[in-house]
Amino acid sequence: MFKRWLRGYDKEEAALKAMHEHLQLMCMANDALGDLIRREETSRAETIYDLEREGDMARRHALSIIFEGAFLPYLRPSLCRFVELVDQAFDTLEDTARFFERISLHDAIADECRTITSLNKEMCEILRLAFQRAIHGEDIREQVLAIRILEKRVDDLKAEINQKIHDIPVGDFWQGKFYADFLDSLTTFSDHIEDASDALYVLTVSFR
Repeated sequence: MFKRWLRGYDKEEAALKAMHEHLQLMCMANDALGDLIRREETSRAETIYDLEREGDMARRHALSIIFEGAFLPYLRPSLCRFVELVDQAFDTLEDTARFFERISLHDAIADECRTITSLNKEMCEILRLAFQRAIHGEDIREQVLAIRILEKRVDDLKAEINQKIHDIPVGDFWQGKFYADFLDSLTTFSDHIEDASDALYVLTVSFR
């Protein structure tokens, strides 16, 4: 799709390269978050923060190329929306890591949280595959559907956590708030990935 239209167009190629780098860094940060939560590898938190800073540079680079005139004008808003949705997911990873550092994950919900990190990892990889397929003109409906199915599983796990969370003892207001913020950011990531996949699908339709 994209490649077929962009042969010889340097700005468009550069924008897609920056978008792919942004997405790749986000998936790397998501892997690091999985290590942090599943294995409690605390050093991975710093990895996430470093990757987020790199991702922010890639985001700004991609958007600057688009604003400088890459792609036809009617496509630019959808391209920028995809970039911003990926960045929102990226920011959510950073937030999740920061909140996780402030809590002690209770055994009552640990399995559900770790399963969510695995589902988030799978969704992230599927989105990256969808992007690669899209730029080569391949259909991504299967990937979009897979992301929606996985996002529904995250929602189901969130409901299970909400049933258990009231029985978890917290020491004070702030501990309770950090717990709530951690769970919210952990489960919001999948929403951003689903939105990004929908935006990418809209782009593929626009290029037909």
